[in-house]
Amino acid sequence: MANYGPAYFYHPVVGGLSPAMVELYAKQRPHLAKTNLSPKINDGLVGRTLAQYTHERKPMTLSKTAICAVTGDTCPMTEMIRFVIAPDGNIVADITGKLPGVFMWLKADKSVLQKAIWRNSFASHARQNVTIPDNLLEQTLASMGRQALQTLSLARRAGELTFGFSKVEEQIRAHKAHIYVIASDASDNGREKLERLAGHQNITVIDRWSSTELSSAIGEDNTMHICLTQGGLAQNLLDLETKLKRMNG
Repeated sequence: MANYGPAYFYHPVVGGLSPAMVELYAKQRPHLAKTNLSPKINDGLVGRTLAQYTHERKPMTLSKTAICAVTGDTCPMTEMIRFVIAPDGNIVADITGKLPGVFMWLKADKSVLQKAIWRNSFASHARQNVTIPDNLLEQTLASMGRQALQTLSLARRAGELTFGFSKVEEQIRAHKAHIYVIASDASDNGREKLERLAGHQNITVIDRWSSTELSSAIGEDNTMHICLTQGGLAQNLLDLETKLKRMNG
């Protein structure tokens, strides 16, 4: 009687069949490629073929997380704000997450920051005396606003940004726009038309800055309409916009 070797391969991490080994086994046993695996192999694989099992692999998605110093909740860093103790002892919002020093994470939420200030969570977390600015909330909002405008500037240089009414309308109609930014002082006619088009495609609309601020950010005069294509910079802008909304209460 011919010996066909082990009935299956066991993966020590997954706890079942290794997809790569299943593929190899299927090549070695062509007559089993279209038949069901034995129920003895794994209860979760009953009624599945080797081909079905191989194609069920799903990509793994990982996101960096941190613990909020006030609530104790573990959240993605994209939904949090990093605060750092400056050399002079002042608390500074580190929007880019790159400043050195003792730091702590807080949920991007106005009420959470207010609790941290009231409880002086910064000092208890760092175990040292710190100085909390009276306008820490306003400073944090201003820092996030500057970072968002800087993101628009980077998107312009990366070729991921389009400006001007006609060009933005064309991008939206072509389903290429991921974010639509409208100047707060734009005329109602153009605003209503493009906002309606963006709404039909579930495109995020940001109405936060004046034409002067947008023009300064991208280096163009009289900028009223901007759109960003999908990408890392657009996602960064979306994260900042979400944080700004939560911090504004």
